[in-house]
Amino acid sequence: MIRRLLWITWLLALSVTLYAQKTFELKTGDILFQTNKAQTSFVKAIENVTTSADDLNFSHVGVVVIEEGEIFVLEATMPVVCKTPLEKYLKQAKLVNGKPLVVVGRLKPRFRKSIPKAIEIMKSLLGKPYDYVFLPDNDDYYCSEIIYLAFLRRNGKPIFKASPMSFKDKRTGETNPLWVKHFERHKTPIPEGVPGTSPGEMSRSKAIKLVHHFF
Repeated sequence: MIRRLLWITWLLALSVTLYAQKTFELKTGDILFQTNKAQTSFVKAIENVTTSADDLNFSHVGVVVIEEGEIFVLEATMPVVCKTPLEKYLKQAKLVNGKPLVVVGRLKPRFRKSIPKAIEIMKSLLGKPYDYVFLPDNDDYYCSEIIYLAFLRRNGKPIFKASPMSFKDKRTGETNPLWVKHFERHKTPIPEGVPGTSPGEMSRSKAIKLVHHFF
């Protein structure tokens, strides 16, 4: 009898989980955090110096926009800011059990009025160059920077926080050699301490709730 009850309980829990995953719907303004499957030195360097929600090592982030029933992701990626079909965005992610390591963040209710203007701002920046050196005010944009700039409170201040960037290894406390080579290649000093953002830090923001994962 007890075994039967446990079996029924497990089936109900499984059914609820599958139903929730099946019926989840993305909304315009949802923020998609991604761990990229292309483990290039650049991606590894990002993962190495940032801390993500649930230790998932997010290296990229974009924003959902739904147009005439089709789902796209607005993203600042190499080489330019672009509008990417959702299917393509998911295919760029690392796989876990055959599913993309992508997590959905949704703005808490008090911030959702910012979404239409944020989408407008991001669309106005389509085609702008990717910011390889993570500097503010250079009219180039990296993935979390464009979201930081687009999502604004009623008083015009950003919803998300910027904090001093660090390019130091989380374990050793030393500047990651991958970043040394990266900035030497771009002939730019490492912007250690310059205010900035990252997908990992953004995923931990109190302004959003992580509401779904694809894996």
